[in-house]
Order: sequence, then C-alpha cells, then structure tokens
Amino acid sequence: MSSVLPVLCGAVLLGAPGYLMLCALDVRLCLRWGWAPAVTVLLTVVLGALFRVLGIRWTLLSAVIGIVLLVALAAVVRLALQRRTARRLTTSTSTSTSTSTSTRAGVPAPQDWSRGTAAAVTGASILSGALVAASAARRMGGISTLNGSFDSFFHLSAAAFIRERGDASFTTALSDIYGEPTFYPVVFDDLVAILPFDVITAANAMMLAMLAAIPPAVAAMVAGVSRPARSAPLLVALSAGAATLFLSTPAMALVMGLWPIVLGVVCLAPAIAAVLMLTDRRHGAPGVGTAAGLVLIVIGTALAHPSVLFSVAVVAGLRLLAGGIERMLGGGRLRGLIEVCAALAAAVLFVAGSHVLLSGMALTKPSLDGVGSVLGEILLDSPRIPAVPALLWPMAALWILAMIGATAAVRSREVRGATAALGLLASLMLGVATQIDHPLAVALVNPWYGARERIAPLMMCMLVLLMARGLLALLEPGGRRRRSLPGALAVGAVVVTVLIALVTPQRLPLMGSLAYTAYGVQLTPYVTSEERSFIERTAQELPEGSVVLADPLDGATLYWSVGGVETVFPTMSRPLTREKTLIAHYAHRAGTDEASVELCRALESVGPTHLYRDTSEASGQRINPEDSERWRGVHDIPESRLTLVDASGPYALYELDPAC
Repeated sequence: MSSVLPVLCGAVLLGAPGYLMLCALDVRLCLRWGWAPAVTVLLTVVLGALFRVLGIRWTLLSAVIGIVLLVALAAVVRLALQRRTARRLTTSTSTSTSTSTSTRAGVPAPQDWSRGTAAAVTGASILSGALVAASAARRMGGISTLNGSFDSFFHLSAAAFIRERGDASFTTALSDIYGEPTFYPVVFDDLVAILPFDVITAANAMMLAMLAAIPPAVAAMVAGVSRPARSAPLLVALSAGAATLFLSTPAMALVMGLWPIVLGVVCLAPAIAAVLMLTDRRHGAPGVGTAAGLVLIVIGTALAHPSVLFSVAVVAGLRLLAGGIERMLGGGRLRGLIEVCAALAAAVLFVAGSHVLLSGMALTKPSLDGVGSVLGEILLDSPRIPAVPALLWPMAALWILAMIGATAAVRSREVRGATAALGLLASLMLGVATQIDHPLAVALVNPWYGARERIAPLMMCMLVLLMARGLLALLEPGGRRRRSLPGALAVGAVVVTVLIALVTPQRLPLMGSLAYTAYGVQLTPYVTSEERSFIERTAQELPEGSVVLADPLDGATLYWSVGGVETVFPTMSRPLTREKTLIAHYAHRAGTDEASVELCRALESVGPTHLYRDTSEASGQRINPEDSERWRGVHDIPESRLTLVDASGPYALYELDPAC
C-alpha cells in the first residue's frame, strides 16, 4: 500500500478539527494549521469523555459528528458574543483600537499578512513537513511494516482496545490493559483507532503525520512571537525548514516508538508561543477570543502528554525572570525584584515537587559517555543511538545564527529574545543533568523521565527562535541597508543545509530503518516478518472466544492488536493485575499439588484457551532474558497439557488444558 493516502488521512485527522475550531472561534492567529493539533487534542479529550458518559462508541463517524457539532456550537456562541459586544462599542472606538494594536511603525504583523503571503508561508511550512515524512519513510519498508520497538507494541494494543471497545476516555480507555481505570494520555491511540486502516498502518500513518506537523508548528511559533518585520514571512518559512534538522523527536517516533510524547512535541512550539503572547506587554493584552484560544493551546498541550507541559513551564518561568530583570534595568526596581523572586521561588518549588512527587519517573539510564561527549551530542541534537552519527554541519549554521540572535536580543533589551536565550541555556543544563547521578540533578529531570530526547524539543524551539532573530539582525540591520550580503549568505546557508540534510542517508532515512527493517543495526526485533505472518494466519483460524497465553516478549501481543484475538498479556509491560501476575509466575503448577486456590481462580477468571511459543533466536528468553523471567510460569507449562494446533519452524500454537 502506498503511504500517501494513509499519511494524508492522518494529517487531516490531526489538524482539521483544531483548524476548524480556531476558525469558528475567530482566533486571530497566523498559520492556524500549525496551531491546530493542540486544539484537536483538546477536542478529542472532550469528546472521549462526553461519549463515555453518554454511552456513544468512539468511531470515525461519531467523532466527525461530534467535532462538527462542537465547531458549530463554538461559532454560534462567538457570533452571539460579537453581537452583544457590538451594541456596547462604537465603530470609531473599535477602528481606533484595531489600528493601534495591529501595526507598528507601518510594518505588518503576521496577522496582517496578505492572503497570498500567508498561503505561501503556510505552503512552505507544510512542504517542509511533507519532506520530513517522506525522508523518514524512505527505509521503513512500507506503511504497513511493523515497528520493532518495545513501546510500539503497547500503543498498537492500546489503539486496538479503543477500536474494539469504543471507549476513548482518559481514564477508562485502557482499563482492559491496566485492570482498572487508570489515567493515561491516550489521544494518540484515540486518533489511530479511528483511522480507516489496519492498526499497524494507522499507527505508522499517524506517526509520520505528526513528524510532518512539526515544521508548521515551529513556523506558527515564530510567526506568533517574532517582532513585526518586512522579512517576517521569509523568517517564518526558514524556521519551518530549520525544524527539519533536529533528530531527537524523529528518533522517539521512528526508533523508540514513543508516539504520545511526539504528539506532545507537535503541540509544544505553539504552547510556548501562547505563553509568550499571553505575557506580551508591547501592544497590551490580547483580545478575549485570542486569549481564550491561547489558553486552550496550553491545555491541549498538557493533555497530549503531561511531560511536555514542564517544558512550557520552564519557558513561562524564564519569561517571568527575563521580564523582571528588564523592569529592574528600566527603573521599575521593586516590581522587577518581585518578579525575579517569584521566578526563583517557582524554580525551587519545581525542584522540590519533582523530588517528592516524581521520584519514580527517573527511568532512563545515563549514557556511558563522559559529560563532555554528551554535551556535544546535545548541542548537535544527536539521540542516544550509536548507529546515528553526531554530525556537526547540519547544526552549525543554526548555532551561529542563534548566537547572533541572542546578542541582538540582549543588546536591544528584548524580553522574548532574552527568554529564548535563557531557555536555550536551561535546555542544555537539563540535558547534561540527565548524566549526573545526584539528587538535585535527578529532581531537575524527573518530569522528562530523565531522558534528554524528551528535553531536546525545548532546545529546538529556543534555538529556532534565536536563529530567526539572528536572521532578522542580518537582513534588516537598520538604516538604509535592508538586504545585506551577510543576510543573503545566511539565508542560503540555512536553505542548503536543510535540503542536503533531508536526503543525507545517515540521518532521517537511517532512523526510518532502525526499528522497521535494519534491526541488526540498532535492536533485535520482538517479532520477525515470519513470526508476524504466523500470528496473523493462526489468529484468523482460532475459534471465537479464544484467549491466547504467551510470553508477550515473544510477539504474542499481535494476537490482539493485529489478529483481534484476546491475549492474557496484551502488552510487554510487567503483569499489571494480581490475577495475571499469578498466571505469569505459576501457570505451570496448575493441576499439581502446588497449585493454589488463587491460581485456579485466576485461570478460571482469565480463561486462557491456547498457548503460543517462540523458540527462535529472537524469542523473549533469548533477546531479553531478565524481563522474560517475569513469565517463567508460562515458559514451563508441561507438554502433557498442550495439544499442537499449528506450527511453522520455531513458532507453535497449542490448545491449552488449564488443568484447574
């Protein structure tokens, strides 16, 4: 199957609902398509909860109808409020306010671009995203190729559960996996569940659509917070291109299967812009409609993945700090001092709260490399994947321009530019802290699970903002000189770097293969193509009501996510209920004197009817023996309780006698 149609459907599902809602609310934001995914997340959460209460199944049809109704309701409410406001305000007052707040010194703000300019910039940002998706997909082996990473198996099962049960709410969608209502950011899984393709194709399509959405999101951020300038459309388009140079987020998507956090990254850039725009002092507070839209962007980002909200909080705190310092330098010492103290107090509370409440989130093992080597990899945004080289040239132009931008912003006493510079420094410090085994360092990075890949998107946003400011300083240095030679050379350097980086085999195309086809370079697959074929075939032959028992590291989760057959362990996580833990540890004791009453009750409750075994070199016991030990009772079920149903090489399916 061609990947174009599935990815296009994923992109429409990810962006169209939010875009329509922003239009219905008449939120005055440039490049709405970049802002839209965060609003789509919010709509998905609202509809998922509402459908749960009303007993409506989560399907593509019901979701579309729900979105249309919510958009229509928003439009009606907005029109009613506008008419009410129009009765209270005179036309002259409205015109005066509009003129004074939308332009500055005759230079158009982003919202004042012509339709042609806005369309061209939007097209350029979407094209950048399309090129990212195309480059990432080059070595995937096709849109239906299974991602071999650990986390992908969880989300394939999660999407399959939501599709089967029709429940998309935050707390109950994955009850069958966790054994009880449990909070989990399921928006990615919700969207995958209603794409009209098989689960694997739908997940891959949505993953590529999210990667394609990052350049428009970064462009929207730059358009929202950059100061008005004649070269602004060019800067925004170049910012979208620059977003294609960063590798940590593609690595999380393509290699690690951390798909919900990637959705959070898509929302991060607009959320950062929203925070900066809400605190803007240059033109007064934004209008009620725009302010409400910006708040919704931040809420949607938090719902996409909570850890991303901490990156937004870092920017908000640094904005308060930078604003306080600017006030102190400008003469408002008391208020400035209060803001600085408030920012520092918030930082202390952040660290203390993380240490107390999030101590269990430090799950990522530090790299074995030295701190200096790690810092170099952070500066180059090179993920912790040995097969991906840390190349200097793709990031060199960005860093040079960012340093120029930071210098220009500080010299001009620009609060937003200073905030971006502080944010860039903070992201580097947080990245290095992931390597330091000290309580303070651990507390700093707990919200990001101690993984520098999750912190790296913050660096991406800050670096691109400063890059755009550096380009502005070169393109419009002031006076009569408008198009300087250094500016033209800088633009050319960014364009050439982007075009070369997108096709360089060692970058995106390489990562597109590591968890899809070239397993030997990065990991051993949990399921080979032969095993997947065996599971798909035998799943179709099993009678209705069958329940498959297996070590999930043997790929048995595909019986549920691909084959639609219930499994005792639908994900590769540790057993999450007492009953399933008993089965995992002691299933081999059934029918013997060692069998406990609790074990028999567990087997009767869960009701396994078949056993799947993998004895290949890629079995769970071979590639991950320590984790596979959790299912030692399943491995040791005696042959006397098994009747062979089908076999192909090292893969076999048996009918199971529960013996209790």
